[in-house]
Amino acid sequence: MPCFIFFTNVPATDLPDGFLLETSKVIAKAIRKPESYVTVRIHPGQMMTHGGTTEPCANSELQAIGHISAEENIQMSKEISEFLQQKLSIDPKRNYIKFTNMERFEVGYAGTTFAAL
Repeated sequence: MPCFIFFTNVPATDLPDGFLLETSKVIAKAIRKPESYVTVRIHPGQMMTHGGTTEPCANSELQAIGHISAEENIQMSKEISEFLQQKLSIDPKRNYIKFTNMERFEVGYAGTTFAAL
C-alpha cells in the first residue's frame, strides 16, 4: 500500500513526459514492494518556498506498511532525492521526505483493512 505524496513548486508543464509512471517505478523499487500496490500523487505548481527562495523545491511523504525504518529511510531518501534531482533539478537539500509507517489496521482496502487480510 505504499503511497507517495509529492508537492512541488515545479510547474506541471515542466514535468517530463512519463514522470508519474516513472515515479511509481522508483518508489516501488525504493520500498521493495510490488508496483501494483503503489499509489503516487503529484501536486505540481504549488506556491512554495524553501530556505527563503522559490528555486525548485519539494515536500513529500512516503506512507507504507513496513519497510519504514531508520536504516531503510536513509537509502530511500537517497534514491528518491537523486531521482528528483535528475528529473526536476530539485537539489536534494531542497526536499524534505516524511516517512510514515502505517499499521495494518489503519489502511482500508477492498472493503476491509489489511489487518483482516
